[in-house]
Amino acid sequence: MAARIVVGSLAPQNWHRQARRLPTEKRFEYVLEKTIAASKRFGFRPMGIDFGLAGLPSRDPGYLDELAARLRESDLIPAVGFGGMRLSNDAEIRAESVDELKRNMEVVPRLGARRGFFGAAYFGRVMREGRIRFCIEMLRQIAPTAAELGLTITQENYDFFTSDDLVRICRGVAMPHVGVHSDTGNWLILGEDPVEATRKVLPHTLHAHVRDYVYENDTYNGVALGDGLVDFGQILPLLAEAPVEEIIFSVEVDTDDRDEDDAADRSFAYLRDWLARR
Repeated sequence: MAARIVVGSLAPQNWHRQARRLPTEKRFEYVLEKTIAASKRFGFRPMGIDFGLAGLPSRDPGYLDELAARLRESDLIPAVGFGGMRLSNDAEIRAESVDELKRNMEVVPRLGARRGFFGAAYFGRVMREGRIRFCIEMLRQIAPTAAELGLTITQENYDFFTSDDLVRICRGVAMPHVGVHSDTGNWLILGEDPVEATRKVLPHTLHAHVRDYVYENDTYNGVALGDGLVDFGQILPLLAEAPVEEIIFSVEVDTDDRDEDDAADRSFAYLRDWLARR
């Protein structure tokens, strides 16, 4: 059965060039208001919002409770990044990373979130098999905490883990609340066909970043959905078959030089119109 689709916004990336001109403590509020405005303008109720703990101006309990209330009042469904997994051959570094991830995960439900995500980084001496092995080992350590907190946790296809790697990791962990947030454009960075890679990781897909890229100046640069290289006619119906009751299609523009407001608005309009045609 097809999943219920909620349109979302990867808020800090969609307006990152505007936000970085502001004082650090004002940046999250800026992109939150942008997301609330988009929800009203395009009629997305509810609407998803992705952001990381690192981008919040405070972790004071009072602030977190106030933010959770605002998200509920605005009918926003949060997915919250809870840090980085350090894939090191040094067991002490891995242990410190696991402890930090567990501590950060405890903040995620306080914000009303049931989805958490993390990134992975490695030291250059750690080769592919080591990265996969360490990631499985560390996920097995943090996954029980996520389950206790009622969280699904995911990592994005970005930078170095291929679709085959991510499938191996998910199968190695073998827990249904641990999976992938499949980014439609980032498969290009990994040298993969976005449609085929999306299909390959679909059994483990719990969340989605919906973005488009063009290749220019030796760089994959973000553009409005439908303006770039990604075949959304095939990918969006695939993602709708993810093995979850509800999946957030979180728009991510992240453009280096286009008008951010125009690119975000046209991307939201693209998904709104696609959903209307389903």
